Formats: sequence, C-alpha cells, structure tokens
Amino acid sequence: MARVSASDQLARLLALPAWVADNPGVSIEKAAEHFGVTPAVIERDVNTLWVSGLPGGLHGDLVDFDAVDFDAGRLRLAEPLGLDRPVRLTRQEAISLLMALRVLADLLADDEASAAGLTSTQQALTDLLAAGASNDVDAMAVPRAALPVERPGHSTRTAQVLGTVRRALRDKRRLHLVYVSATDTPSERDVDPITLKSDGSHMTLVAWCLSAKAERSFRLDRIESAQLLDTPAIRHRSPRRKAGPETDRSAGDRPRARLTLRPTGRWLVEQIPCVSQEETADGSLRVVVEGRDRAWLVGLVLSAGRHLIAVEPADLAQDAAAAAERALASYDTGTERR
Repeated sequence: MARVSASDQLARLLALPAWVADNPGVSIEKAAEHFGVTPAVIERDVNTLWVSGLPGGLHGDLVDFDAVDFDAGRLRLAEPLGLDRPVRLTRQEAISLLMALRVLADLLADDEASAAGLTSTQQALTDLLAAGASNDVDAMAVPRAALPVERPGHSTRTAQVLGTVRRALRDKRRLHLVYVSATDTPSERDVDPITLKSDGSHMTLVAWCLSAKAERSFRLDRIESAQLLDTPAIRHRSPRRKAGPETDRSAGDRPRARLTLRPTGRWLVEQIPCVSQEETADGSLRVVVEGRDRAWLVGLVLSAGRHLIAVEPADLAQDAAAAAERALASYDTGTERR
C-alpha cells in the first residue's frame, strides 16, 4: 500500500472545509471523487478536522461538522472556524511568495513540466498585488513600483549551472567548476558529480573533487560557472577513516545558536533538527540549533522573522540584522531604478 503524502493530506485538510462550505450537504462519495481519494479517506479527514481548532478544545474551539448529516453520508459544516474561506495572504506574505517563485522559476527554467504552473502562479500573485486584494485587513492598493524587481543576473546564472549539473548527472560526465567558498575564496576544480540535494534553502551538488581526492559539497549559488567535460565521471570510494577523536571534527566545529521563539515558531522546530529544546510556561520555545556554517545560521535567523524573540550569541543577531539591511538597501535601489 502506497504511503500517503503528508503534504497532500495537509492540503486536502485545508481545502475540504472551504469546498464543503460551497457544497453544503454534498455526499461523502462526491467529495471523495472531487479530491481523488476514497470515501474512507474523506471520513478520516473529517474525523481529524473534528478534533482540530483553537487551543482549549472546548465547545466552539474546534471545527465541527453536522453529525446527523455525517451519519447519513453527507457533509455540512456547523462550525468552520474560518476554514470555509479561502486562505488570504497579507501584502508582505504575497511579496515574499512572489520573490520565491521567481527564483524557483529561474532554477527550473529547463523543466517544462513546472514552467506553466510557476508562470500562472506568478501572474496571479502579481495581479493580486497590483489590485491591492492581498491584504486581508484593509485591502490597501499596492503600486506596481513597489513590487519585487526581477534581477536576472544571479538567478539566471544559477539556473544555467543547474541545467549543466543535471546533464552531467544524467550523462555521467565530469564537470569543471569555478567555485567561490563561503569565505569568498575562488577556486577551479574538476569534479565527478554524485547527486543533487536541497536543505529547503539552497541546492547543493555533492561530488568527488579530484583536487581534494575526497567527497565535497558545492552550493549551486556559489558556483560561478560549470562546464561539462567529455571525460566520463568515475565512481570513487572514500578511504576508510580510523576510529578516534579526529574521525569527524565537523560536528564539534559547527557553530551553534540559541533561539527563543514565539509559539507560532513551532514550525521551525519541527523542520530543523535541534540540539535541545524546551517550552516555557507562556508557550514560547527555547532551542539550540547547530548549523553547517555561520552563513547558514544567519539565514535561519532571517527565515524565523517575526516568530523570533531573542538570539544568542549577540553577534549572530547583529550579522543577521546587517544582512537584512543590505537586502533592503538592494531592494530599494532596484525599485528606484525601475
């Protein structure tokens, strides 16, 4: 039996109440047909929603379906808790999503299957922002000059690198890379690609570096150029390491940060492995996270955004603030030019 995708189930749970609100009294069989699942799955979804809602779990705190209709094989909402309305984006959320979609569209420029969906979604968000309908409070108008500026340079280069890396993996061929490290040190090297991976923020090429004679990871946004060579890629075997305290120093050398998050930041704790975590009486979370490097931790702090209460060490918070100011200044400059 195929494993149910958690993301598919979540999307269905969020969409089901709004669809039932538009189709009150609809049969469970019809709902199953609409969502492409079995009636048993819809019944399980309803049972899940029945115990979902606001903290407290008292009457009026939970999503409620009409029990009489449900027993008769029909669906009707009794207490939707706002789930009967389509999800609305604030202006800031819509802009952030649009910027992410533009980067993703450049990265997947050679993926025909993704192009149509990404293009239509970008257009819908752009129209929404321009019409001022993205703010769920006062629907303020958003001038087109305030929309994110497309900057083809960096993202287009990354898209070209991604295309070359994909061809190298597909055809099992060696690559010549011009790479800039996290310390801004440039280098050139030949590598035999192994795989592509992503941590949700960056795509990384894992490859055997012929110069280092070891497996190395290369973030795609730091690859200045990638040239496909005629030489076939070779499958290498990493040398066995001797057991002892020097076997893997990377874990001990990785920087750590202590974050204090609002209750709304629980998603971060669930998505990122934490060294330790504790919940305080007021529901806030104190977590210790370990990053690949300093830049990764700065990115994590920025992604936490409004969910963040405090950051330690203090210099990490200062670095994150400086990075945010540079990004804002860059955005403002681009807007003025437009």
